[in-house]
Amino acid sequence: MKFIVIGIAALVLLSGLVIYEKVFNAKHREIFEEPTEFTISADDLQFYFADNQEIATKKYMDKVIETFGSVTEVGDNTLVLEDKIQVYFLSDLKQEITVGDKLSIKGRCVGFDELLITVKMDQATTIKTN
Repeated sequence: MKFIVIGIAALVLLSGLVIYEKVFNAKHREIFEEPTEFTISADDLQFYFADNQEIATKKYMDKVIETFGSVTEVGDNTLVLEDKIQVYFLSDLKQEITVGDKLSIKGRCVGFDELLITVKMDQATTIKTN
């Protein structure tokens, strides 16, 4: 009986260590190094979420996406494409981007804001400017 209790305690401790390692020491994704899974315009991406959020979430959520369009708003480490895609960069924008510029952005789709009807992307990098 004593060995069973010790065995169960060891198993629980080992399980806890494995869970801790997987959850708290997981490697951070480097989106800029991952291949693009979808290339889609800002208009189309927002349309798919507004039209059927459940299907669009299953298809695009947590995926690496390249999207493109005109810049309609610029912040320190954010910008908005076509008033439809809110893009968050890891750090302040290094290049000069102004309202009206046409950009291609690569980032991770992280959700849809139903109130503002905008798609959210994070860990973004600028692919190219036109």
